[in-house]
Amino acid sequence: MSGGGNGSGEQLAEWLKEAGRRTQSAAREASDASDDTFNSPASLHKYLEDLAGRKLQTHADVLAYLRQVAGTQPDAHRERERRRMVREVSLLALLAVSYLHFYYWEVQLEIAALRSVGVFIPAPEARPHKITA
Repeated sequence: MSGGGNGSGEQLAEWLKEAGRRTQSAAREASDASDDTFNSPASLHKYLEDLAGRKLQTHADVLAYLRQVAGTQPDAHRERERRRMVREVSLLALLAVSYLHFYYWEVQLEIAALRSVGVFIPAPEARPHKITA
């Protein structure tokens, strides 16, 4: 009986080892799958390294790369901002001029639509003189 029990003990040990290996491989696959998700830090880090074309292992490497990228086209950014400002100011000025033009013509039309009433006031020399006694 002890020989049969020993065989089952070995089988149990083998089964536990195999279960442990399966659990470890499943955990590795789960961690690999979580790294491939869209917003995981590992996938974002990999994407950033692909864009940089080099390994970014430390915070300093990432910061240096970001500074390099930010400094590549500052003139183009300034030019876009200047054009946007000129366009917005021009549109505001055009809006103000068009409103003032409308207001001017509206006032002129209202003045032209008024009825004209002719009132004659005689000059003081044309009035009859009163004789005072």
